[in-house]
Amino acid sequence: MGVFGSVKTVVSEIWNNKVRLFRLAKYELKSQHGGTFFGFLWNFLNPALQILVYWFVFSVGLRRGDDIDGVPYIVWLVVGIICWYYMNQAMLGADMSILNFSDVLKRMSFPIAIVPTKTVAANFITHICSMVIVFGVVLASGAKISSSVWLLPYYIFASTFFITGYGLIASTVNVLFRDFHNFSNTALRFLFFISPVMWEPSKDNGLLMLIMKLNPFAYILNGYRDTILYGWNFSENLTTGLIFWAISIAMFIAGCILHMRLRHKFIDLL
Repeated sequence: MGVFGSVKTVVSEIWNNKVRLFRLAKYELKSQHGGTFFGFLWNFLNPALQILVYWFVFSVGLRRGDDIDGVPYIVWLVVGIICWYYMNQAMLGADMSILNFSDVLKRMSFPIAIVPTKTVAANFITHICSMVIVFGVVLASGAKISSSVWLLPYYIFASTFFITGYGLIASTVNVLFRDFHNFSNTALRFLFFISPVMWEPSKDNGLLMLIMKLNPFAYILNGYRDTILYGWNFSENLTTGLIFWAISIAMFIAGCILHMRLRHKFIDLL
């Protein structure tokens, strides 16, 4: 199957099974909090408790009070942390998705392309709940929400597309090479520290700014902060946006090709 055929098959499976996909995503969310008292409310409580921890550490413990371009550091940090948490959790979940779904795949014929995608969808639902908490923190802090906030859905879509492409690659590779998940976890920890999650890159450092332009996480993190807190600037985001979409589209196409060429081996390897 050629490049176009692979992409068409994967996209068709996802689109034609979108109702089943979100039903599975909701089931995955329920299973995560099954038997708990608060159930679905944990999708709001988890980010709220995380934000409380970061507030205590940086505002009370370390007393980091410096504003970043007029925005309180803790607010700036919360927007980035919640964005990072979505991408990190969705990517780690997606690379284990086919292995975790192996019992179902062994028993019945199933459109395998939606398996990593339903994990991304489950994390997407959680992320939308988290963003409600984020906006509450921004408003409670007294910071103003930017007039560019209407562009936030674009960055949510961009991050979801990036994660989906990664998930197609990672879930396939992880079936063949079970150690991949551990390598992925380590790589994401490293990327956490070279991405502007907890620190702002200096614009005077040419090498650092180049790394930020090539880092797809930086594009998304900065996009969240720009649209929510500062205001979106087309000219400043054009180059990094083109690089981000080149990486994301290439990764999605590669994921479709790899998935289609190796999916017939999944049942034997699971």
